[in-house]
Amino acid sequence: MTRTSSAPAPARRTLWEMILACSGTAADRRNQYRFIVWCLVWAAGFVTAAWALRPDVSLDARAAWAVALLPIALSVPALLAYLRFLRMTDELLRKIQLEGLALGFGAGAILGLGYPLLERIGAPSLSSSAIVLVMMLAWALGQLLGVLRYR
Repeated sequence: MTRTSSAPAPARRTLWEMILACSGTAADRRNQYRFIVWCLVWAAGFVTAAWALRPDVSLDARAAWAVALLPIALSVPALLAYLRFLRMTDELLRKIQLEGLALGFGAGAILGLGYPLLERIGAPSLSSSAIVLVMMLAWALGQLLGVLRYR
């Protein structure tokens, strides 16, 4: 005969619930939301510029420079929003973000420095955009691993 406990079993949280539990205070969430919005604006500017600077589109030199500089200009508010988020967040969320940044930077450095050697022996060329994409994915993975570690 097995003995049963009257205490309820702890509820198992979903991954999304764990992520939200490690998202800091209401101010942290607002600052993170601002960062995400600026990243989306930056991404839209990048896609627009890439579309407008296609080889089959003819722009005069001034317009081409303005279009090329647009995503760069839009990246500045995104960076400032992220810095504000990091400076104002609590210690746990800052630690999770730092681990994500470390993984993203490390992956980018390894790929950015190592892949050109592979290109020398016949690997297909890799654009800098692909390296940045790997950095961003590794940054997100690092944050997810941090959430799982400190849940």
